[in-house]
Amino acid sequence: MEKLRKSLKAYVIALVLFVALTFALAVLVNFTGFRETWTFGSLLVIMSISSLVLGMMEGRIFQKRGLLAGGAAAVFFLAIILVSVQGLFAEEFSLGKTGWLYLIPVAAGSLGGICGVNHKT
Repeated sequence: MEKLRKSLKAYVIALVLFVALTFALAVLVNFTGFRETWTFGSLLVIMSISSLVLGMMEGRIFQKRGLLAGGAAAVFFLAIILVSVQGLFAEEFSLGKTGWLYLIPVAAGSLGGICGVNHKT
C-alpha cells in the first residue's frame, strides 16, 4: 500500500509539473514572439521533462527494473494526458501522423527510471 501511495504522489507531482510548464508555454506564446508552429515540439519537451521526473520517482519507489518501471509510468502518464485532451477538444480519438513522436517522452521516462533505480539516497 505504501508503494501505491508513493506512486500516486509521483503522478500528481508530474501532472502538476506538466500543467505549470504548459501554462508557462501559453504565457510565452501569448506575450512574446514565440512562434505558434513550435508549440507541438515545445509540448513534447514538456511531456519529456515530466515523464523523466515521473520515471525517476517510479524508479526510486520500485528499486528494480528501472527501464520498465519508468517506461510504463510514462506510457500511463501520456495516456492520461492524451485521453483527457482528446476528450475535451476532439470528437474522436486519433494520434495522427505525428503519433510516433510520443515515443520521445516514453524514452525519457525510461531513462528517468534507470536514473531513479541507480540513485543513491
